[in-house]
Amino acid sequence: MNKNLLSILIATTALSTTSTVNAFNNGDVINFKPSELGCLVPTNTFPACSYGSVVISGSYFAMDTDGDGSFRDNEKIAISPGSDGGIVIGALQPATSHSFCPDGTEISPVDAPWCFFGNSGSHQVTGIPITDNGDGTLDFSGWGVTWNGISNIPMGQVVSNATLTCSSSPCTVNDVYEINLTSVVPANDPSNFGGVAYQLHLESNGPAIPTASINITITGGTIQQCSSRGGSTIQMNSTTIIPADDSVDNINWIVDGVTVATGDNVSSFIDLGSHNVTASVTTVNGLTAIQNVNVTVQDTTSPVITAAFIDKETGNVITEAATSDKVKLQVEATDVCDSSPIVSASIGAPVEDRQTIKIDAEKGKIKLHTSKLTLTATAVDASGNAAINGTSLIITD
Repeated sequence: MNKNLLSILIATTALSTTSTVNAFNNGDVINFKPSELGCLVPTNTFPACSYGSVVISGSYFAMDTDGDGSFRDNEKIAISPGSDGGIVIGALQPATSHSFCPDGTEISPVDAPWCFFGNSGSHQVTGIPITDNGDGTLDFSGWGVTWNGISNIPMGQVVSNATLTCSSSPCTVNDVYEINLTSVVPANDPSNFGGVAYQLHLESNGPAIPTASINITITGGTIQQCSSRGGSTIQMNSTTIIPADDSVDNINWIVDGVTVATGDNVSSFIDLGSHNVTASVTTVNGLTAIQNVNVTVQDTTSPVITAAFIDKETGNVITEAATSDKVKLQVEATDVCDSSPIVSASIGAPVEDRQTIKIDAEKGKIKLHTSKLTLTATAVDASGNAAINGTSLIITD
């Protein structure tokens, strides 16, 4: 599992540089904005949020449970202030007991209980209170989690300082601010999440700015094999995240600047080569989002080529012929992507030293004494893939 520590800053308003003096004093309450949930919308034909809710703005915590080095939307857990109204600077706030998921009806001081991997949990401050370092960071040494019956998971043990960004300087609890802590679960923690990256993101109750996002997935990947003449039909899928009170108006698919389809899941024929694919979404409330990916259709499959000697009288494929028989050659090549691969063929024959070959220029005939003819054929398609095939004809008296 990737244990890289990454910091993701989700900004909802323009913020100034961090303050270099104390922003929060003992007794101040960091009353953070609750998470705003949006809908994961792969299609408009189902009810809103039928595919699940994800955090799109506001405060949250996240765990990099898949170890890919980033905190994805489905790894963010919604949080809201608890019975104390949030974090109290300079005070200890141990969590209370809480009920099992999904009820979560008990209230804890720092944040209301949340559900994580099927069990209830909440944040708490024990042993060391949270204080302002006066340099644009907050001391989160005492920050912890109680979850699944574990009394304290010390999330501030590995990384103790959280960044504070404010809309003014010096910052106060009444300003628009963001607090970000990126840490890691201690390696010896009994929760079985030891070494997993953790992120806390808190926002003040400033104005919410609704956003939309769209993500493209290409069935089979962005590099695909040519499957028909000149290209391949590609299945293109989109997933959008929008506010819960909004809905998708349209999704357009554009390939190399030309609109080719509309809808969340579409298919389109794409020519051999590399192409820019864009999906754009517009919501009923006027939000927009786009994403671009490069899709390459390549041809790495060689043509299929056949070579045969044919009895001119019967039309049958033969491997033996008498010197009096009339024989013709047949060379054919097919290719999935190229309708006309380049074909070439040659005939060879074993001969003896000082043997005479007779050539009749008028009739286009060649006479030689040999016991076998060898036919070799080659086909090359437009992408440079080559195939060779051959056959032999035994000459009898």
